[in-house]
Amino acid sequence: MNSHRRTAAMLVAALLTTLAACTSETDSGADKPAAPSANEQAAKTAHRYLRAWLATEPADATAMCRLQTRAARPNFDDDGGTLKGCVTESTDSSQDTAASRRRGALTIKISNVQDVPASDTHPAGKGVLATLHRPGEDQNRYALRVVKEGDQWLIEQTHDVGERYAHTADPVAPVLAAMD
Repeated sequence: MNSHRRTAAMLVAALLTTLAACTSETDSGADKPAAPSANEQAAKTAHRYLRAWLATEPADATAMCRLQTRAARPNFDDDGGTLKGCVTESTDSSQDTAASRRRGALTIKISNVQDVPASDTHPAGKGVLATLHRPGEDQNRYALRVVKEGDQWLIEQTHDVGERYAHTADPVAPVLAAMD
């Protein structure tokens, strides 16, 4: 074999090796974004629920109800927590007033995402702390239990942190346990 053919054969081999390496990296899924973690999914559900409940006036009852477990819906004792019954029960009959339209935008911060154990009345899941604030108003904090049902995360428990835990940096577990 002459030197030109040998050089050409080596270049082709090097090119094929490079192409094979690139293909295997792409096919391995290394370029795909990572799926959100359970903590991120629970936090996102809590944020969407609070936005539907408190950021709009009147509240978006349909969105709220879709983000709750059947057991957490206000109509659970009446009809087993159907979506239709929840929307009916949750719909605020008051009219939007000029004063409510003047309120500033609601800021929702989700933090302290953590595992919470099952209790006598609630399944294990994720606990989150939601801090809510509108300009010119006092801040409010809520502890929420978010559980996985099927392939989605849903709100199981929601409680105002209240004065008892006003100065506690991470009141999630004690609030959820106390309000069980």
